[in-house]
Amino acid sequence: MWKTTIKLKHKCLFGDNCEKSRVSCVNISFNSFKKGNFYYVYHFGTVFGENSKKFINLLKKDRRVDYIETEGNTFFVAEKRKSKEVPGMYIGHDIIYTKPVYVDNTGHETWSLAAIKKETLMEFIRNFKDARILSIQQSKLTDIYSLRLSPDLTQHQRDAFELAKNQGYYMFPKKTDLNKLARLSTLSKSAFREHLKRAEMKILSEINY
Repeated sequence: MWKTTIKLKHKCLFGDNCEKSRVSCVNISFNSFKKGNFYYVYHFGTVFGENSKKFINLLKKDRRVDYIETEGNTFFVAEKRKSKEVPGMYIGHDIIYTKPVYVDNTGHETWSLAAIKKETLMEFIRNFKDARILSIQQSKLTDIYSLRLSPDLTQHQRDAFELAKNQGYYMFPKKTDLNKLARLSTLSKSAFREHLKRAEMKILSEINY
């Protein structure tokens, strides 16, 4: 298999609204089709950050959204465009997600994909002039990504985990500690630690080997 990771920024439903809200999200796109004079694609994702509600509200008001369902920080969207202009509309039966698409709070997207033929990936990449190839190589495919994007975390658990990740708690060596994280969260150390540990347990339980 051939695998690639690319980064790009374009006029995107999620990139635009992540940047406006200063949040990040993960999503995958699937079931693209053309109906009449319009192109459609489905997206399923999860948003992370303090302004998640703002992001969801912006999605609901966005004219590019033809249909939306939300539950907490998770969203399902049917996007409608006059032309075939977003990456998800080019995902066909011959391309596999190895990770969900990650959109950061500046609107930049990171795509991790795989295909049997290198040319399949190159053809996908050529559709987007601003795409930057971070890596492309031939190797064994050890994992693919399914529609489950994140474990069922409570808002407190999600906030605790995101804060810890963003502050460098999981880096080596650690860039912060529980005392500093608790102060930033305005929670007691014991309360913050409980939310973080429960989040970690749920995330680890998703790895089923």
